[in-house]
Amino acid sequence: MLLCVFSNCASRREIVKLKRQADYLEESHKRLEERTAEMDSLLKEQLEITNRLRADLATILGGMDERMEIVESKLEDLGQRFPELSRKMEMVKQKLSNSSDTGSVSDTSVKINVDPQKLYDASYLDLTKGNYDLAITGFSSYLKYFPETELAGNSQYWLGECYYAKKNYTRAAIEFHKVLENYSTGNKVPSALYKLGLSLLEIKSTDQANKYFEELISKYPNTQEAKLAQAKLKQIKGKK
Repeated sequence: MLLCVFSNCASRREIVKLKRQADYLEESHKRLEERTAEMDSLLKEQLEITNRLRADLATILGGMDERMEIVESKLEDLGQRFPELSRKMEMVKQKLSNSSDTGSVSDTSVKINVDPQKLYDASYLDLTKGNYDLAITGFSSYLKYFPETELAGNSQYWLGECYYAKKNYTRAAIEFHKVLENYSTGNKVPSALYKLGLSLLEIKSTDQANKYFEELISKYPNTQEAKLAQAKLKQIKGKK
């Protein structure tokens, strides 16, 4: 009888133990399902974000490709037009040569034969390509025939940049100074003051260079060129 009681007690404990294990397994399975559902949701959200980013990137790249095609098309167009401009310049020179003998060609006819914008664009393209002699010819011609136009001050400044790039610092200084003399209200004045100072430094005219740096800082204090001039002045003083 006692053995039976013990046996029944043992069986109940086993049943309770098994039930607890079953409950634990069921709870663990439930948590696992919840975690799996959460992971699935996060993965779905991540995939949606990735797809949106890919779509945005494709749109951006498409826009960049379109803009690059436009730029390349414009550069190609300028390259194709330059021979035409060269021919027109030769015609201008020929007419000017004839006018010295006959006096029959006026400045007005010259301006009709050469488009100012095309001449400026072609000259600037030569500058960016490092064809400084061609750029000098183009900008000089622009200033000769169109000295009163909107781009004349820019042409004068880029002419100085051409000589600066060729390390002809004396001539560069002369051309940059012409920006101050002839186009004092133009947007290239701060840049011209700074590059004039640099040109003078190259030819060892330090006092004159400092003068233009100080003028730049005084008249155009909020420009990037003024900040560069301040750094240059500090560097010069540090060497003394």
